[in-house]
Amino acid sequence: MTPRLPLIAMGLAALLAMPTAAALDDLATARADRDAARAEAAADPVPLAVAAAAFPADDAADAARRLTTRIRADAARGGVLIENLATDPAAPAPLAMLTLRASGSEKAVVAFADALERGGPPVRMAAWRLSSAPGGVRLDARLVAPWRG
Repeated sequence: MTPRLPLIAMGLAALLAMPTAAALDDLATARADRDAARAEAAADPVPLAVAAAAFPADDAADAARRLTTRIRADAARGGVLIENLATDPAAPAPLAMLTLRASGSEKAVVAFADALERGGPPVRMAAWRLSSAPGGVRLDARLVAPWRG
């Protein structure tokens, strides 16, 4: 064995040490990011609505009843006929969900839908469809509104 061979091996090891150290640092960073993402995913989800945006109710049935009253009042004020308004019993606790079918003149139905979305308490149309009907248009919608007890 020549005396140069150990020197060459040590020089090669020194050259490979820098990329190896950088790769180990990258691995540690990736593991820390993964652990942070897992902790964030396991954390409680962000509340659907802030308390100020939700309307007060005693329970889910009371929330659906209050929302129904508001929708019927807005429809009567705007000259819109409520054909069907049904509650969804499978709605999660902080939400009141209703299925709506309303009809009237195009201008009245669009104004009614606008009043629902803009008025208080906030009501959002999770799904909706506007179609022509005899004498005007028909709105089929799934309404969602947050409530607090």
